[in-house]
Amino acid sequence: MSSSERINWIRRLWLQRMIAAGIMGTLWRGGGRQALALPAPPPRSILHRRKGIVEINGVPADVGTPVASGDQISTGPDSEAVFVLGDDGFLLRADSQVTITDLGQDRTTGKAMRELTLVSGRVLSVFGPKQISLKTPLASIGIRGTAAYLESSPASMNVCVCYGHAVMTPEGAPKLAEEVENHHHETPRVVFPGPNGPVMEALRIDNHSDDELIMLEALLGRVPPFLPK
Repeated sequence: MSSSERINWIRRLWLQRMIAAGIMGTLWRGGGRQALALPAPPPRSILHRRKGIVEINGVPADVGTPVASGDQISTGPDSEAVFVLGDDGFLLRADSQVTITDLGQDRTTGKAMRELTLVSGRVLSVFGPKQISLKTPLASIGIRGTAAYLESSPASMNVCVCYGHAVMTPEGAPKLAEEVENHHHETPRVVFPGPNGPVMEALRIDNHSDDELIMLEALLGRVPPFLPK
């Protein structure tokens, strides 16, 4: 799919979502018909797509099931979940378990804070303008209004800051912290236990796509920064 085709696809998806939500209407004035386009409401915090087994707090969930801060979302084998929470979007792959929790506002910056904890599995996330803390057993990543892909297992943690600003810090090894400002998947990393403590190295991560990022951002009425304006 070319860049122009992607942009047109995003516009069609956004228009379809607005029509489905009853946002587009018509207004009659003085016997004439004038199109009226109202601003889209905030996206609903719900499960948008389900494949296979998806549970929220241990209860089977389906498309339209509400998602709230602190909920634990999990998927079974050969399963997948796409969901929105506020102005953030998530694609949770098979055999994964994640919890997203609101942490209030930062007293210094006044920005909202949110924590994503990936116990196991893989998740692709896009975030609105806020401070995000991504947690796995092996590392923590602080990001601002960006997108990230995480893989977590007992042996390693893989992370790709797809675009935006981030500080990646292996758990228990603050000296290895790395600050990045990415536009298009420039600095993927792997974190794993070494004989003398955590190790963080460069790694190519292919298990997520630009089309998936475009899909998640489109659910929120946004376009990734790597697409032409």
